[in-house]
Amino acid sequence: MPPDDDAKPTLVLYDGKCSVCTATADKLDAMDNGRGRIDTRDLNTNTELIEEHNLDPDAVRASLHVITPDGRVHTAMDAVRATMSALGRAWTVAWTRIPGIRQLTDRLYHAFARNRSWLAPQTKHTCTDDACSIN
Repeated sequence: MPPDDDAKPTLVLYDGKCSVCTATADKLDAMDNGRGRIDTRDLNTNTELIEEHNLDPDAVRASLHVITPDGRVHTAMDAVRATMSALGRAWTVAWTRIPGIRQLTDRLYHAFARNRSWLAPQTKHTCTDDACSIN
C-alpha cells in the first residue's frame, strides 16, 4: 500500500563513503520495500539536510542520524529505534528500551560505530575515493 500523499517519510542519513553504512541503507530500503516509510539519504550528497537541521557532518558520519516527520533528530540507538518504528518493526528493538539494557545497547552501538570498519563483515560496497570517511 503506498503512503498517503501527506505522509512524510522518516529520513535516514548515512555516510555513502562507508561501505557498512551503505550496505545498511540498502537493507533498510529493502525492508521498506518501496512503501515510502523511510528515505535513506547519503549525507555527502544531501548537505542541505545537514544545514537545515544544523547538524555537524562529522557527528552524522560517526553515528546514524534520523529525522522523523515531526522534524525531530534522533541519533545512535534512538535513530535505530525510530527507523524500525517507521518500518513497522518497533517490536524488533523494543527490548532495547528496558532500563539497564537501554544503557548497555546504547554503549554497544557507539562501540560498534567507532569500530565498524573492521568489526563488520565485508560488503559488496567499497569505499569511495579509496578511503572510508571513518578511517
